[in-house]
Amino acid sequence: MSLNQDRFEASRAKAQLGKSDLQINIGRKAKRKTARASFLPRDAVHGSKSDVKDVTEVLKAMHVMIPEPSEVSEYLLAHPDLSGLIPPICCKLIKTFPEDAKLFLEIYRDPEIHDEYLTLYVRKNVYEEQILDCIDEAMAEFELALGSASGWLLVTTDFLLPR
Repeated sequence: MSLNQDRFEASRAKAQLGKSDLQINIGRKAKRKTARASFLPRDAVHGSKSDVKDVTEVLKAMHVMIPEPSEVSEYLLAHPDLSGLIPPICCKLIKTFPEDAKLFLEIYRDPEIHDEYLTLYVRKNVYEEQILDCIDEAMAEFELALGSASGWLLVTTDFLLPR
């Protein structure tokens, strides 16, 4: 298991646990992985095709819709630091919108200038008036990490119905 996968699994596990549920004793197995991972060269922690494939498989298992998986994979290869952030963000959004919401991960391409970035859309059958405030609240804990990432992820809604 690579360092990125270790970090991803830890992030995913942390996102799935409530703050009061966090374990204090992380166990021997986790300590051993941490010790091994610390000896990897810095270049080894950057994304690879297998890391990106693992992330997209996890997202599919979480029922995150990715209409153009090859485009998303290319973006994540170019910006590997986003790979470990997206699954915990999706976990948080799934907890925030448990009923009829579906998540869609897509590449947005600006038609006027050469700019593209990942967009994670929250789509529902019925929209509450404060959905954007709920998204902002859910994303607050990820602001610092997203701010230092090389790529860009916009989490929003386009008020469309889930397909």
